[in-house]
Amino acid sequence: MKVTIDTTIFRDYDIRGIYPEQINENTFYIIGRAIASYIAGNKIAAGRDMRLSSPSLFKSLTSGILDQGVNVVDLGMISTEMLYFASGKYDFTGSVIISASHNPADYNGIKIVKQGALPLHGYYGLPQIKELAVKQNFPNPKNKGSISNFSIIDDWTAHALSFIKIDSLSSLRIVIDAGNGMGGISWQKLMNILPIKIIPLYFEPDGHFPHHLPDPIKKENITDLQKEILQKKADLGFALDGDADRLFVLDEKGQILSGTVTSAILAASMLEKYGPGPVLYNTVCGKIVPQTVKKLGGRALRVRVGHSFIKEQMRKTKALFAGEHSGHFYFRDNFYADSSLIAGLILLEYISKKNISLSEIVKSFDKYPQSGEINYKVKSADEILAGIENSFAGTCFIDHIDGLSVWYKDWWFNLRASKTESYVRLNIEADNKTILAKQTGRLESLMQKLGGTHA
Repeated sequence: MKVTIDTTIFRDYDIRGIYPEQINENTFYIIGRAIASYIAGNKIAAGRDMRLSSPSLFKSLTSGILDQGVNVVDLGMISTEMLYFASGKYDFTGSVIISASHNPADYNGIKIVKQGALPLHGYYGLPQIKELAVKQNFPNPKNKGSISNFSIIDDWTAHALSFIKIDSLSSLRIVIDAGNGMGGISWQKLMNILPIKIIPLYFEPDGHFPHHLPDPIKKENITDLQKEILQKKADLGFALDGDADRLFVLDEKGQILSGTVTSAILAASMLEKYGPGPVLYNTVCGKIVPQTVKKLGGRALRVRVGHSFIKEQMRKTKALFAGEHSGHFYFRDNFYADSSLIAGLILLEYISKKNISLSEIVKSFDKYPQSGEINYKVKSADEILAGIENSFAGTCFIDHIDGLSVWYKDWWFNLRASKTESYVRLNIEADNKTILAKQTGRLESLMQKLGGTHA
């Protein structure tokens, strides 16, 4: 019997939906057959996160792969950063993880990469898999595939540690909040290896998310971490998202660093260690990132938001590092993939070498006030972007690398459409707070006139 597939679960970067309304065991079985049919080869690695629906969805997905005559290597419970490592390190034709990252507990999904940590996305791979899943005209192979187990945690942590010199670390105290997601398993492995005092918060993977959602971008999800940093007099804190591909950093005062500042610090660390080279940053990152890169002899390249675009450009330019405002940090020697663990280790090494507090380090990077991301609900993103551009035309420099970016001498902004919702996202940066307040008010008035409302 043909299974009805809700095609809206196929997103720009992954497959994701609400369980069991949008996705369920039947859809995952069909998607497993579609993945195996699309990815040429005889061995696909598969892992899963801690979500309550992940075990049964994993069983259905891998059953579909096996029924297409393709072997499965079961990686067990892993993070997305571990999946990328496995794809780059071993000879799997394809690798998949069942995960919905930072989303609420009733969500789940699939991320897919081909060998070498090459991501499938809305312009490559996912449309073909969607078509195969909808049609369901799968050939029936003579033999089923077989499944085997393989643990990568030791190889993964050894790989991450290769980015630093352990003896260069000082005896820092750090609180790490894994939010009951998958990030705690890697840091737990390092607790007796590093000369750093790691104070764990919610390391136990738990799909109930009993303390808070593993979504550090929302302020209410870092309050426990902030309290623990102050109570334990820690030197800094890390907040991880559910599948551990993003890192958020807090200083010893419990103040969160922007993705721009963290990107600039990581860029400085990488360039000081490896010498001049290309560094990528997305269109929402602030001016301090390219300024830092150029100061250290690197070549700063501005690119679109989104991991698939960034990884493609990193490969083309052989970029040493790439940073996003959203907490994704990518490394050439990590198969051009993002990793919260590697980013965290590099930051710890950088702070140790500077031998001053993180808040003091931040002062030299946090020079330009930013609005943060302001979301507006709109009927037509295209009409809003066109209307805003018309309001500024002829008075400034404009580019369309990703949405609309408008540049003045002492301030700039980026406005881009959401990939998944009827929103536009506004980010503003200025040389001082007075200019920022003035121009934020100006843009908010324009957005309201054009029909946008605060989300």
